[in-house]
Amino acid sequence: MKLTLKIYSGKKVEKTYKAETVDFSFGLIEDVLDVLDFEHMESKADIGVMIVKASKQLKPFLKEIFDGVTDEEIRHTHIQNLIEVFRGLYHYAEVELGSAVSGGEKN
Repeated sequence: MKLTLKIYSGKKVEKTYKAETVDFSFGLIEDVLDVLDFEHMESKADIGVMIVKASKQLKPFLKEIFDGVTDEEIRHTHIQNLIEVFRGLYHYAEVELGSAVSGGEKN
């Protein structure tokens, strides 16, 4: 799975960071799952509020995911893009952990 983080200058995309989920450590996935709870969110607004409230915890994750991104650049992302990044990462973690568990049950 590919994730993209767009850095804006106003409404114009100034820079784009890309990452592959296959490069993420188990610890990163575990930490993101501890912070985010998409299952209990009913709307994009709820998800946006959750991400903003957890921003101090999420910034280090963004730096680990997207090599070279800075705190200042993170301030110039759009919330919709952050929702897409973290929703994608959350979904990836659920699928990967689910397949690991189901694969382990066959043994």
